[in-house]
Amino acid sequence: MTGGGIGPLEPGEGTWDHEDAPTGPRTPAPPGWTGRPRAFYARHRRAVLTAASVAVLAAAAVRIHATRPEPPAALPPSPPSQTLSLTYGEPVEPAPDGAAFAFTVRVRTSSGPPVTVERIGQPSPALSVSIRPRLPASVAAGEVRELLVLIQTKDCVHVARNSGLPFLEVTLSNGTQKEDHSYIPGDRYARDLSVALTRACPETRDEPSPSPS
Repeated sequence: MTGGGIGPLEPGEGTWDHEDAPTGPRTPAPPGWTGRPRAFYARHRRAVLTAASVAVLAAAAVRIHATRPEPPAALPPSPPSQTLSLTYGEPVEPAPDGAAFAFTVRVRTSSGPPVTVERIGQPSPALSVSIRPRLPASVAAGEVRELLVLIQTKDCVHVARNSGLPFLEVTLSNGTQKEDHSYIPGDRYARDLSVALTRACPETRDEPSPSPS
């Protein structure tokens, strides 16, 4: 071959090295664009700040709950005798058979839970007491109930007809407390009771029995 030889190989189409590849003009970046790394950092920073804010709020809530004063404990209801009143009504004439004295009383609960009247009695062993309607009787707050009290004489010799301030012994309960309480119905009750007992047990009871002949 004349003047022959193998010359340098020409690169074929599409075989340009990446670093040597020709680059065309680039489109300018929009104003304010700072590139992907900064945008990623901004998003990451917002997520971190949000998580920190949630943690701070949670800690504040825990602290407020821990330092919040405990609510005061519920007070027990008042003793039943402080909410239930017993008022003397009227004598019943004539008294039912077997009773020396009959009269009405009105019982009323002013507030709180219902009060149950379990028993009404009196201190003299010479007398007995019965109630109509029969006890127990529950009286709700604001309610007024009327009861009929019958007093029978068991032993006229020992009946104290002239008691200055006779009273009634009452047993009450309100679901949490049970109480024995004495009610003094008043002077009118004392007077009516004395009249009834004098009628049932005349003064001749104290005269000595005549001696046998």
